[in-house]
Amino acid sequence: MLVNILCAMRDKRMAESLKRELDDGEHCAVQIVANGCAAIESSRSFPPDILVIDAVLPGLDGLGVLDCLQEMLGDRMPRVIGGSMMPLADEGFSKRGARAVMRLPWKREQLIGMLRTELDEIDHVIDWDAACAPYQQACALLGEMGMHAGLKGFTYLAWSAALAYESEARLFAVGKRLYQPIAERFHTTPQSVERLIRHAVESTMDAAAARGVYGLFGNTLDPARGKPTNAQIIGMLVQRMRVA
Repeated sequence: MLVNILCAMRDKRMAESLKRELDDGEHCAVQIVANGCAAIESSRSFPPDILVIDAVLPGLDGLGVLDCLQEMLGDRMPRVIGGSMMPLADEGFSKRGARAVMRLPWKREQLIGMLRTELDEIDHVIDWDAACAPYQQACALLGEMGMHAGLKGFTYLAWSAALAYESEARLFAVGKRLYQPIAERFHTTPQSVERLIRHAVESTMDAAAARGVYGLFGNTLDPARGKPTNAQIIGMLVQRMRVA
């Protein structure tokens, strides 16, 4: 998932520094605007997920921008980090639901730390509707592997691949970022999700259908090394889904 950060800041050097630090074109995009009206126009075309905004801007001020965005975006309002030099503006940001208000001038490391925290939290928010298409794709691949669709582990594994397809960062913390949300969705525990995926993988590898596993993944799986881990299977599914 690409996270869109909009910076409406008078400190152009700071905004450009944020862009260099965070904008990778794949997981995070940073847009820079110079005034309040430009922030509204940019949000109309590309609603931001995170907004970094000064209280005082040329034209429309930061609080005015938030009021306009609330009317325009409703429940799609971005997470806001405000920059202020006045207690009255601090209060205005807080009343409008800002996640944080920093005293200007911006402190680069502190701001980047806040943004990384927000990015991490957004990554944990699951868009199940968006994951439906990759889920179906993962189900098809698991069918090619010869895994029985009636196994609970089949469903859990397909959803794990779908969520990892949406954000590969989840592969580095499968327990927290994959098993936990799946467990919550299916009213079970992360340990049960992990165990049933493992059972599905081992059942498939023990069956004659194991030929389908090696046929699907080729030399990325080495039979001499034993059964692949859950994370390996999920990672390989994601790779196949991306090239399909």
